[in-house]
Amino acid sequence: YLDCEWFITQKMYLIGYAYSQKSSEQLYEKTLTKTNVKKMLSGVTKIYFWGPDIGMIEKCFNLNIKEKYICINLLTVMRRLEPTSSSFRLSHFEKKAGIFRTTMQYKADIRNLHRDWANPKKRYLALKYNREDVINMIKVKRYFFEKHKVSETDILNFRMQ
Repeated sequence: YLDCEWFITQKMYLIGYAYSQKSSEQLYEKTLTKTNVKKMLSGVTKIYFWGPDIGMIEKCFNLNIKEKYICINLLTVMRRLEPTSSSFRLSHFEKKAGIFRTTMQYKADIRNLHRDWANPKKRYLALKYNREDVINMIKVKRYFFEKHKVSETDILNFRMQ
């Protein structure tokens, strides 16, 4: 599972990722390199994310991720599983699944996240927000895949082409 943060200039500054709900890691500053992105993906067969993150990683690090991994855009999956939903934001599905977060301040205006990232005294808030996105994405995926009885075959059919 991964979640990326980037500026409007499309310069990536943070990748949060987790292999399970129990722990997550983050790449930023000097650790945000092509080598470390490849290490993050080593041993992985499926990548779950929400929105354009894979395309941004491919662009920023000149990698062909969709060719090498089963990439599942959970935003697209939720459009199929919950087509009548009033919103397709991760935060909407968190609420529907009974998941609560402590970092809601960035949901209203993502520019606040970028400002806090640039402020060394507030950067920890941006890191916390990204970590919650990754962990909550796992929880949302589990909740709705269980609710809709999504099979391994279904998951493969959700794969990005």
